[in-house]
Amino acid sequence: MNFVPVPLPDEGKCFRVPATASDAREAGSVWRSEKLKDFVFRLKCLGLDEDPQYVDLVGQIAADTEALEELVVKQSQPDYEPPWWQDGEYDSGRADSANDSGMELFRKGQHSAAFDAFTEAIRLCPTSPVYHCNRAAAALKLGRPDIAAKDADCAAQRDPAYLRAHLRAGRARLQLRQPQPAQACFLRALELDASCAAAAHGQEEAAELAATIAKQEEAEQAAAQRGSRAGLSREALPEEEAVSQLYAAEQMLAANPGLQAARCAHVEALLLCQRYSEAEAGCAGLLQGSADRLYLEGEAAWRQGSLEAAAVKLRQALEVAGGSSEKCSSLLAHVDLLQGLEQRAALALEDSLPQTSIDACTELLAHLHSTACVGLACSVLHRRAEAQALRQAWDAAIEDLDAALALDAGHSPSLQLRAEAHKQSGAFTACFLDLQRLQKAAPGTPGLFALLEEAAKLSLDAGPSQRACGDTAAAKASGSDVVQAALGLLGIPASANSAQARQAYLKLAAKWHPDKWSGGTAEELAAAEARFKEVQQAYELLTGV
Repeated sequence: MNFVPVPLPDEGKCFRVPATASDAREAGSVWRSEKLKDFVFRLKCLGLDEDPQYVDLVGQIAADTEALEELVVKQSQPDYEPPWWQDGEYDSGRADSANDSGMELFRKGQHSAAFDAFTEAIRLCPTSPVYHCNRAAAALKLGRPDIAAKDADCAAQRDPAYLRAHLRAGRARLQLRQPQPAQACFLRALELDASCAAAAHGQEEAAELAATIAKQEEAEQAAAQRGSRAGLSREALPEEEAVSQLYAAEQMLAANPGLQAARCAHVEALLLCQRYSEAEAGCAGLLQGSADRLYLEGEAAWRQGSLEAAAVKLRQALEVAGGSSEKCSSLLAHVDLLQGLEQRAALALEDSLPQTSIDACTELLAHLHSTACVGLACSVLHRRAEAQALRQAWDAAIEDLDAALALDAGHSPSLQLRAEAHKQSGAFTACFLDLQRLQKAAPGTPGLFALLEEAAKLSLDAGPSQRACGDTAAAKASGSDVVQAALGLLGIPASANSAQARQAYLKLAAKWHPDKWSGGTAEELAAAEARFKEVQQAYELLTGV
């Protein structure tokens, strides 16, 4: 706990009270300022205020104080991340020993051990530019240019005239394929020493790298325009493999943010991981109007269930590629087939021909690997369940909806239809639970409160077997979930007795009674009435009153 001294008004003494973080920072700032003023005053009293030695000392103290104030402000920001060495022990003697050990190991070619020794030196004395620069050299030998760049930058910040720091920073940027920052580092080195051959050579390398990258980007753009990348598989990858592919793509993108190939690979990996909205957002970073971008936009569309939009994108991609893109042609043929079956299923359902719709949906699903196109698979399973419901084949409908929700637990159309199927089959508790899940997934569903009220009443009025189980396996395991929901609504533990339940009920009933909200808006009154009914139903469920 930090404390701030506060003067007593009557005696001029101080007592100490707890300080907030802001008070502590302000107190520290005031203390440093007053100490500097006091030091200057004492120099004047001693007649030393014009002595060059002490003038320089005051200037150094003032500069350090200003730097410290900037650091305090920086550390107070919510997104501040302290450097790894911030809490070191500050032992310069041990730091020198660790650095000497690192130098010896480095000369022997033991670069990993040298890196560890330099790390220890920095931890013991993080203000030394030499230790940071030495660790940058070890990191370069270990093929870790990202760390080398940070260490070299730290060294240059501590000593802007440190030639080796700028050279190593430039070397690290070259390995990171960052020609412009590398050129800036080597230029600074040449400003410090115009005859530095390493800096001049680094400038040449950076210029060559910039030209190489420009040619690669030009070639990539031409390839993207033609859509020459390989197409995605329409089969599902094992989850572990898909995640590994995404990690590799993220690493490649971080190292080469400007390369179209890296961006395409990242979007492809997102699609394979079923992260469709992120993949669509990633497409915005691809070359506008290119066949590769249009193809990937089509991939994202059909996998989410938007077959018509996918077909439009793929036809555009083929036009851009001059009709010669195999991956676009193949996927378009696949999408056209699926779209035909989808339309047949939809029209049959509209014409009250459930079996025809079921057959079309079944044929469509046979062409899919469900986990590779979750959105489309959920949509088709839901439509087949609608057709089963039209035949009043509730168990078959629930089976399809269970499959859809196993792919996407928040698929709101399937939750709503399964709730209705459970109600029709007499599984009122399961119906209530599905509506609760729907409330979380899609709280704006029209008429949801009325459906919840009806399901709760049916569950309460039903016999014990229907309340606790119902006719399906899902309902058989759900009775305890309803009780837990009621306990959560009243805010009481499972061990609560009837008196505690009644106390909680009365408190919530008093809060949400519609009479207390009569002066509010129509929306507020409706919400209060719904909440009041939920509280009543929870209490009745728990107590049987």
